Amino acid sequence: MDAVTLLRAIYLAAAAAVFVVFALPPLRSRFLDYGARSSGQEKGKEDANQHDVLSTVLDYAATITVPHSWFASFYAVSVACSLYWLSELPFGRPAFRTIASWASLQQPSMTTSQVQVIWLMMFLQGSRRLYESIALAKPSQSSMWVGHWALGILFYICTSIAVWIEGIPAIQNPDFSLKNLVFAGPSLRTFLGTMVFILASGLQHDCHSYLAALKASKKGEQAASGSQYRLPDHPAWNLSLTPHYFAECLIYLSLAIIAAPRGSLLNWTFVSALTFVAINLGVTAHGTKSWYRQKFGDQAVYRRARMIPFIY
Repeated sequence: MDAVTLLRAIYLAAAAAVFVVFALPPLRSRFLDYGARSSGQEKGKEDANQHDVLSTVLDYAATITVPHSWFASFYAVSVACSLYWLSELPFGRPAFRTIASWASLQQPSMTTSQVQVIWLMMFLQGSRRLYESIALAKPSQSSMWVGHWALGILFYICTSIAVWIEGIPAIQNPDFSLKNLVFAGPSLRTFLGTMVFILASGLQHDCHSYLAALKASKKGEQAASGSQYRLPDHPAWNLSLTPHYFAECLIYLSLAIIAAPRGSLLNWTFVSALTFVAINLGVTAHGTKSWYRQKFGDQAVYRRARMIPFIY
């Protein structure tokens, strides 16, 4: 199995694992629910009916958690990996040579310009999310399962490699040098993909800023009304109950468009990454809509998609 196929397989296997956990109620209640959406109701019903060894093991595994604030580590790893590969690629250092030796050179290659643009976008995405995780995050007692955290770290390590792995033939070209690291005018594909990336990034940042402000106002509202939560009234929530998740999918779709090698509609390594992102966020969005419905009633979520407007 060559390196490109292996990387795609990792994304798809991770997506399949998340879907299996979601599909099995004993796993879903223990490992997917966290923060405001976590509830002991479903787990309590299971515990009342099951006292076998497997349930005990699952219960113990579910207690291995990390603080929800560790989300920032995802983006710290993303930025660190981007900077690491920036120091590796132009000089063909050992880590790059090792991965390149496992890659098939028969498939169409990304150009060096595509690698540069995708690297910059991934670096900007990681940097923005790291800033948001530090500057916008509020103190919280929430936690997440350690497996969720480990899967996120693995995703960002793999994605830092996906940035350039389909451009290995161009990078290994004998004529490749620091002179190639010059940005040229964008193609139509790059222009359109970049517009999607910019708009989706702006939407996501606006949503995250709004959610941070919403959390900051909760204490006063709770004191006045006795309720800690309220339904977001930002326009983006009119069509989707998780517009920031939808924006994340658009960001990775834009990368798949821009990074497509010559003759390909999309970069299928990034499509594999998008598959993981969509399933991982999609199962969380499912829980979010269920929680909103339970908290605010059916009318509050009527005609609002879980994540992707008009589709899901």
